[in-house]
Amino acid sequence: MPDPRGYLLPAERQILLRRYAPVLVLFPELPNHAPYPDDGDSIYTVRGSYHPRSAELFLQHARVRYRRRELLRHPGLLFKSRSLHEEYDQIKDAIDAEALRQAVEKHAQDPRYTGLGDAELRAALLRHLIQEQLAQRVRGLDLPRYRGFNLAHWRAYFTYLAQADPETRRSVVYGRLMQGLAPLGIEQAPPQSSLVQTSQYGPYDVSQTSVALQYWFHYYYDDWANRHEGDWESITLLLELSPEIVRTRRELREDELLAGVTVGDVGYSSHEDGYRRLWPDVQKTAEGRPIVYVARGSQASYFGWQLNGYPTSARVGFVEKVLSALGGLFRGKRFLGRRWDGEFRARFTGRDPKNTDWVPVDPQAGDRLDGTPIDALEQMVPPGCRGVRRTPSFSPYAGQDQQTYYLETEDLFWLELVQEFGVQWGEDFFLPGSRGPVGISKAERDEQRRFINALAQIEEAITDALSQMMDSQIATASALPELNQALKPLRPNLLSRRKQLPPAIRPYLYQMWAALLRSHPEAWPGGPNLRLRWIFRRQPKPGPLLDRDDPIYHLKSLLAQVRRTRYEEQHISSKWDNPFAWVRYICRADTFFYGVPPAAETQLDMSRLDCSDVEMTIT
Repeated sequence: MPDPRGYLLPAERQILLRRYAPVLVLFPELPNHAPYPDDGDSIYTVRGSYHPRSAELFLQHARVRYRRRELLRHPGLLFKSRSLHEEYDQIKDAIDAEALRQAVEKHAQDPRYTGLGDAELRAALLRHLIQEQLAQRVRGLDLPRYRGFNLAHWRAYFTYLAQADPETRRSVVYGRLMQGLAPLGIEQAPPQSSLVQTSQYGPYDVSQTSVALQYWFHYYYDDWANRHEGDWESITLLLELSPEIVRTRRELREDELLAGVTVGDVGYSSHEDGYRRLWPDVQKTAEGRPIVYVARGSQASYFGWQLNGYPTSARVGFVEKVLSALGGLFRGKRFLGRRWDGEFRARFTGRDPKNTDWVPVDPQAGDRLDGTPIDALEQMVPPGCRGVRRTPSFSPYAGQDQQTYYLETEDLFWLELVQEFGVQWGEDFFLPGSRGPVGISKAERDEQRRFINALAQIEEAITDALSQMMDSQIATASALPELNQALKPLRPNLLSRRKQLPPAIRPYLYQMWAALLRSHPEAWPGGPNLRLRWIFRRQPKPGPLLDRDDPIYHLKSLLAQVRRTRYEEQHISSKWDNPFAWVRYICRADTFFYGVPPAAETQLDMSRLDCSDVEMTIT
């Protein structure tokens, strides 16, 4: 790669995205296999199978939902909104040459635009400016029907497919590549690095040898328990480049690049979380592509077929907790679009056995790369009970049939509008989890990055303090003058001065200092000021677990709280904003099922296999 900073060139990005493009296993997309009508609860009834489609299919029929300040400026939009393409063209015409020149000057060193010529760079930055201004006007994109009417959306979907031109209705997977920012030889950029906070690319504080490949699937509708419009799902592969690849000063051939690549963790998104496996444990086709099993109705992605499906649940929020207390009053009745025929909160905590994701059987279950985990039961399923595959194709007609999809790696405009600017796809709804997919705004994302960065700096300071104290082999029964030097960077007044003391972790820091100073006042010679003394005295008396004379234990307790807080904050949008953090720290390790049946189970019990959908008329 001739880029002197060590970033992959566009052609090299394309090679990696094409090489690891997944194979999707889905239920057949058949109009007569419709979801259950809307007078039932979607958890207990048949759900539809949507295949990933071009985002343009959704956008052609979506209505623009404006931001309030735009409505105040133009009240007429309340009665007659402009089409999304009219908004796009109007913004594009309003961007002048000076604004584009400033953008080129500002983003000339942005890693996203490595290797682009002048004309390509200007075109890319023009799209970026349009996205930024479009997000200032548009808050979301709604389909013309209420989100709860599954059957109406199903009918409309097939009508739109029949009416659309081949490129609009074709099956599409959107691929993007992210590369770490820390210079070669540094595994992780220190939290003080400006790259973490000021980069326009993202807080990728991992080494340049680290690469994340993301494949995004856009589905027209989600008719699972929460039911929402315009579903975006994804899988992420974490790759490691050899240092020689980064140091090379010429564009690499495909064989040279792939020879220096190692695939590590792989994450598949499933609802609000995801599952993680190591690459050797991922089912792959004979040509080495990862296999993704797509759940009917919810579009969640799974690593393997499972006879009894995947028990799952939505994230428990405040609204669900309140409604669960009222569930008994409405049992057996319809309320808020649901039939309350069971314990409401069970549907959000996973205790309901029927809250299950069903995935299809691979129609080519024998097509596996050597060494790939094989599910013997899956091999026994009769052909008539299997699903269908969609494989990547790179021809001009890719995705226009029933077996392939088109891999889009260049035009990511609408995906980035969600990821970078927080424009929502689908109807806004008050129940958590029942909204369309949405990222966070640029302002929110920058604030979140600052918060995560502050937590990272505190975490580093605690780790350094622990290292110093362990090296000293302290004996807690006596005075410990070395505590002063080790813990000085963690004093609340110094952290506040450096803007590294977010409110979320202040109670834990105060508790640590209050507990330490009771038995080791030498940790802070002269003691804290009057305000901090008053705060420390007000800390609750430690319980039996924390009531101990052990500075190392108290530091480890603080470190655990900081890491937990950082995890929760990263969870909000890291799938969109920082896939390295999402796969490594957010996804649950999927170790309980690798598709290998018990040794005693040598035959498939057909009575447990339901492979016949009830065909429902929708005419």
